[in-house]
Amino acid sequence: MEIQECNSAAAGICENCSIKFLYTQFMSKKVIPYFFLAFLFAVLLFILGVRYGQQVEKANKTISYLLHISPSPTPAPTNSPLSFSEYNHKGCKVSFLISNDLTKTTESSSSALFTTSTKKLGLAVSCEKKNFMKEETELPVTINKTIRTYETQTKDTMSYRFYHINTAKVVTITIMKTYLPLLQRSLSVTQ
Repeated sequence: MEIQECNSAAAGICENCSIKFLYTQFMSKKVIPYFFLAFLFAVLLFILGVRYGQQVEKANKTISYLLHISPSPTPAPTNSPLSFSEYNHKGCKVSFLISNDLTKTTESSSSALFTTSTKKLGLAVSCEKKNFMKEETELPVTINKTIRTYETQTKDTMSYRFYHINTAKVVTITIMKTYLPLLQRSLSVTQ
């Protein structure tokens, strides 16, 4: 087979001329290895894209599974229900409701002491025969709509003092502020 010389006028007529032109252009510049590397790079990108897609799909399935799991029920608190009992101090002649989480620590004919589970003062009642004198720091307050008392406040406690007419004693009640509403609603003097 004979290779014909191509000139510019006959380039479109000669069928082997276009192949020879392309062949000489590509072979003279040695670009075929670059095309091969570009093809390999494209295959590499395709493989990496497929692997990335598999990881995303796996993560989506995991997230979907976790979103469909219902939360486990929370355990119920083990605290005993709050209950109250009426406390009546016979020496001071006062009565009031007391929470079951307070423990009677000491009791005498003129005083009683109740503490919390952490051994803090919860409530203290005392009475003594003496003249009642209002102190400057005390504020007048009415408890349970009938008992006129004088109030002293500290950071965690409230103290109430009043004169009990039937016993002629000054009664002092010191209570933690958390138990204060219970005392204010239930305090009463007895005969």
